[in-house]
Amino acid sequence: MMIEQGPKTYCSALDAEDAEQWKEAIRKEMASMESHEVFTLVEKVLAGASMVGNRWVMGRKLIANGTIDKWKVQLVGRGDLQNPGDYDVITSPVIDSASIWLALGLAAKHDLEIAVLDILTAFLSCPVHETLNMCLPDGEWPDPYGHTRPHVNLNKTLYGIKQVNQEWYEEVFDFIVVDLGLQASIGAPGLFSGGNLGKSNAA
Repeated sequence: MMIEQGPKTYCSALDAEDAEQWKEAIRKEMASMESHEVFTLVEKVLAGASMVGNRWVMGRKLIANGTIDKWKVQLVGRGDLQNPGDYDVITSPVIDSASIWLALGLAAKHDLEIAVLDILTAFLSCPVHETLNMCLPDGEWPDPYGHTRPHVNLNKTLYGIKQVNQEWYEEVFDFIVVDLGLQASIGAPGLFSGGNLGKSNAA
């Protein structure tokens, strides 16, 4: 799959030849934001509040023969414009390839089961702990306060903001350790072991 860059703004998407497809993709992204309760609409942003910039990112997903498979739209935060007071820790552990090969080797040797978590719209499911506000980009947002660009408070992390990786890792770590009962590796923080997956031991 390849991604072909789409329009850079909402207005240019509406003027494109495939405007209807972009409109539908934008509506789906808006619906996803609403269903995940990513933000809460507010009448106004308080003076001195931490503001997060944002923009639409659009692309056409192509299959091997160049045919368009999907029109993809995401609302992303402008982490590059955030101030240090808007976030605390911004890094999160990343598992290295050597640890993955070691886990696969041990699983093969001891007949263990390997599981990989792949969660759709992952970042939109993670609470944000700082108080962050935004003015939404151009779009047909249902705003009871009548703003062309509604004001919101962020409830969940948004793709692109600086603290998203750390917030997500902490959320997933608690779920895997507390709810699934697995144990985190000291040397490879992204690797967990123990517990039961089906009838086999997990690695």
